[in-house]
Amino acid sequence: MRHRKFIIVVFACAILAGCGSQGAENAGLANMPLKTSDARLKIYRTDTLESAGDAARVRIDGREVANLGIGGSTMLDVPAGQHKIVVDNPLHPNVYEISLAAKPGERYALEVSPRSEATVARMFGVAGMLAESAANQNGGEFQIRVVESAERT
Repeated sequence: MRHRKFIIVVFACAILAGCGSQGAENAGLANMPLKTSDARLKIYRTDTLESAGDAARVRIDGREVANLGIGGSTMLDVPAGQHKIVVDNPLHPNVYEISLAAKPGERYALEVSPRSEATVARMFGVAGMLAESAANQNGGEFQIRVVESAERT
């Protein structure tokens, strides 16, 4: 009985530790005017239960900008131009990367979601994750895509 309670507590802590920040949208930024030299990015994570215990780390040009749990989001402005956006889980041996040619004055919505291939590979432990990452150059536990762009009105 004593060990059972301990196991339940350890399991609950492990689940909660991987949730990541929910990163409520920066409402203040959403209400501020966008500089004509910048683009605005809204990055959000889907609310699917795949990879529910893991946070999706988002980096833009090498700088970490968010750790998104299920349903989490963030908003930020970036200078117009070419940007490398990477999403990953530090415990996975691979990352998912896209390039974004941000136009001045434009707003972009980027969606982060779990990759089903990585979820299946994870069922086979470390060996499955290593095999999946070797087979996919653009891999990792999560993927990111631009779902919407709209010029400033």
